[in-house]
Amino acid sequence: MKQFRRGIRNPAMLDALVELSEREGWWRDVIRDPSLVIGVRDEYLNVYWQGQSLFRVAMKGGRVTATTHPKYLLNPDLSGQVAIDVETNAFAAPRIDAIAQAYEPGVTLGRLKRAASLYSGEEKRGVHDIATANPNVVDVEIAFSGGDVTGGVVPRIDIAAFESIEGGVRLVFWEAKTFYNPELRSSGEKNVVRQIELYRSILDAFRDDVIESYRIIAANLAVLASASGGARQLDPVVRRVAEGGELVLGDPAELNLIVYGFDAAQRDKVWRPFESELRTKLAPGRIVARGDTKGLRL
Repeated sequence: MKQFRRGIRNPAMLDALVELSEREGWWRDVIRDPSLVIGVRDEYLNVYWQGQSLFRVAMKGGRVTATTHPKYLLNPDLSGQVAIDVETNAFAAPRIDAIAQAYEPGVTLGRLKRAASLYSGEEKRGVHDIATANPNVVDVEIAFSGGDVTGGVVPRIDIAAFESIEGGVRLVFWEAKTFYNPELRSSGEKNVVRQIELYRSILDAFRDDVIESYRIIAANLAVLASASGGARQLDPVVRRVAEGGELVLGDPAELNLIVYGFDAAQRDKVWRPFESELRTKLAPGRIVARGDTKGLRL
């Protein structure tokens, strides 16, 4: 079985990121923008905007490295038509400013976010809204390799969060689905009940690795918050773990469900009867339903 491993364990990378945050540039813009979600991976970071990874940040040869996808570099401020030669099928040469050639502090990040928004669907936007509205969220887009548990790679769990309990902190996970998601059903080959039970079995199999990884992630988030010039506020429950407080994972692991993107009629006629059915089929856990994800609190 493969290991679940997350966290920046290399202190040199954290030191380099802190130093980089003190200089004007792309990283300072990123770390001081609380609307961006920073996902801590295995010795690298993913910086998310509405489910799109704007930057992958790592360390190589003792230096911080960063990459982005070329599709985000197209300037969204441009308008007008691009000519095509009807004889040769060649497009006219793009304007010099069509593709970003260098990062301009205070300008480029906003353009990257606007370009990335074009590729984000309703479900990804909803997860982003929830993650940025809840300071106790510590991770998004959590991928597990099921290995011996499932016989393959399992789709990502959407959200991980810390919750305060008597004597410590509990790690909980959330699966997020729009009202129109075809997996939001209780039977058939692909259904939310089966999916959540599968995720629970994986979390239980990787239990020790998961707890250790999220202890390290809490400490990493504390470093990033302190380097953000006050832009990123560390939730007290995250700070408690970062400072050595006990972190526990329920038995079975707590995997909850968020459903969103419906109107009042759909809520009353379709969702509420289905929610009652789901509660009889899911192991103990919570179901949160909201038409709009703006400001949704877990």
